[in-house]
Amino acid sequence: MTPMRAGLALLAALTLVTACGGSNVGAGPATSAGLLKAGALVYLQTVSNPESAQWEQAEDLLAKFPDGERWLAQLKQELQDEGVTWEQDVKPALGPVVDVAIYAAGTGSPAVVGLTNPEDKDKLLALVHKLNAKSDEPAVSRVVGDWVAISDREESLEAALKEEGGQTLAADDTFKSALEELPDDALSRVYVDPARAIELVGQGNERDALSLLGLDALDFAGAWAKPKGDGAELAITARGEGAGRLLGTGDPYASELLDQVPDDAFAFLSFQGGGLRGQLEAIQGNPLFAMGLRDFEREYGIELDEVLSLLDSEVAFYVRPGLPLPELTLLLASEDEDGTRDSAEQILRTAATKLGGEVTEQGAVTEARFEGVTVALGTTDDAVVLSTSTTVFARSVADSLADSDRYQDALEAAKVPEQYTGLAYVDLTKVAALTAAYSDSPEVRRNLEPLRSLVVFGSKEGDLVSARAFLEID
Repeated sequence: MTPMRAGLALLAALTLVTACGGSNVGAGPATSAGLLKAGALVYLQTVSNPESAQWEQAEDLLAKFPDGERWLAQLKQELQDEGVTWEQDVKPALGPVVDVAIYAAGTGSPAVVGLTNPEDKDKLLALVHKLNAKSDEPAVSRVVGDWVAISDREESLEAALKEEGGQTLAADDTFKSALEELPDDALSRVYVDPARAIELVGQGNERDALSLLGLDALDFAGAWAKPKGDGAELAITARGEGAGRLLGTGDPYASELLDQVPDDAFAFLSFQGGGLRGQLEAIQGNPLFAMGLRDFEREYGIELDEVLSLLDSEVAFYVRPGLPLPELTLLLASEDEDGTRDSAEQILRTAATKLGGEVTEQGAVTEARFEGVTVALGTTDDAVVLSTSTTVFARSVADSLADSDRYQDALEAAKVPEQYTGLAYVDLTKVAALTAAYSDSPEVRRNLEPLRSLVVFGSKEGDLVSARAFLEID
């Protein structure tokens, strides 16, 4: 057994928690933040009460998969392989929540400490003792009020647990503000202090790269996982000037290109090009990446400025059925349609030259034929279009994806607002059918059946930026 697995014995249960299911900071579960020092790099809390609503919802979701019970049995067997059982050793040793905190610890490895608030502390201490018996580097534990802290060494406990009269994590304004943005009914929620983590990197190329992403201009970042009756939600959120750079978002909008997407499309993506353009421009002007970009431009003959010129408005992409391969189509809205088309055609012709393709003109459509693939370029309904289908310019979209019941139902299940900073939709019933057609595994085929849709969308309120993904399961 590795030292970390022994040091954080209770985390052996977290895999099971996620799969199936101190002091208080605001509403929600009790936290160990009042026992921890301010300055945590990461704080993770997971509900570990099998009787909680979160666990019940997670177990209900897992039960929808044909092999759900078998997966649980395998996880429990993994615990038994470590010499413990879920029912007799782990379950009675856990409190309502399990917290994990990570701190910087001098020049050595980070200090990782797990805490839980069991009703019977002796059960948890007995579990640690049992696991220690199989480890060459036993874990250390300390009872602190109603909580038990566990780590792989005493130095980690000292680095994390508060000192007499010292400021606590619970009293830190940034931490409190972050926790208010993380739902207290989540199964798991995470707080991260990116700026403090960057300070540990020091100066140099690594820090420059992280700063380029906006990590040094964040007040905090967070994430959560939440099971629901009809699926599971995963989300990340960040506050600060760098939040937009990190998540690549602009102002909220509603897609104007969605009406050009046929109703049989099974995947759709929309975002405002300005956000991506800003990120690429920042990379272009950064010495750390400038040389690599110049090498790319010389090798492929495509200048980044030409790519940037395509990103002045909404960008959309969709996939619909086709033979022998699905149809892929890119839509570019633009305030300068002619200029955008010229830039796109220049990139297409350069790619054809480099890859041995052939370019022809078919009326108002430019076609580049590569080995087994044709890419057609033209305009339609105020958008520049590139598609692997040459019929995209001849057909009219009488019924768009926006009017599809399956699309509307998926967005309603995911609670997508009318305006967003980006949107992605995948009809997993059709993707599952395609996957099953190419998969020889009966297990894969049968466990894809409960999946309905995947929706990812971004939101922005002031300097708080979030991205949420919802997996619909039936």
